[in-house]
Amino acid sequence: MRIWILIFSAALFAGGTCLGVALQPKLAPPPPPVKMEPPTPAPSSDRHRSEFSVHRFASALDLTGEQDQKLDEILGDTHEEMQALGRAMRSAQERSRERIVEILSPDQKKKLDELMAAERKKRSEEELDRTVASYKKILALSEEQSVKFHAVLSDGRKQRREGYKPGSDWRQTRKESRDKQNKEVEKVLSPEQYKQYINVSELERFDR
Repeated sequence: MRIWILIFSAALFAGGTCLGVALQPKLAPPPPPVKMEPPTPAPSSDRHRSEFSVHRFASALDLTGEQDQKLDEILGDTHEEMQALGRAMRSAQERSRERIVEILSPDQKKKLDELMAAERKKRSEEELDRTVASYKKILALSEEQSVKFHAVLSDGRKQRREGYKPGSDWRQTRKESRDKQNKEVEKVLSPEQYKQYINVSELERFDR
C-alpha cells in the first residue's frame, strides 16, 4: 500500500498536482489548529500586485527616459528568465511522469489518468471560485449576478478547451473566445460594472 501512495503521489506531483497533500490526512492524524496572526506584508509586495505596471512605477519615481528604457529591458529579461525556468520545470516534470508511467500496468495507468484528471478539475474549479469571489468584491455583484457570472466564465473555459486545435493560431482563438465571453458577461452586469470589469480584466491580462 505504501509503494502505491508513493507512486501516485510522485506522478501527480510531476503533473502539477498535489495528491500527496490529499492523502496525508489518511496517513496521519492532522495536527491541532494553531491560531497565528497574519504577517505584515513587506513593502516590496506591491510589485506583485495586479495593479503594478512599469508606467506607473516610472511615473512615481520620476525616471528619466534612459532609466525607463533600462527598466523595461530589466523587466523584459526577468520575464524571459522566468519563462525559461517554467519551461525547464515542465520538461523535467514530463520526463519524470513518463518514467513513472513506464513501470505501471495498463490498469494502473488508467487509474493514474483518472486521479490526475480529477485533481486538475478540482484545481480548475477552485481557481474559478477564487476569480468569481474577487470580481464579486470588486464589482459589488449581487448573489444572482455572481451565479450567472460564474456560469459564463465556466462556459468560456470549456469552450476554449474544446476549441483548441494543435497547429491553430491560439492567440486568435483566445481573442475570439474572450470577445464572446465578454458579450455574455455584459448581459449579466450593469453598464458601470461592465466598464470596470473590462478595465480590471485587461489589466490582469497585461500583467500576466
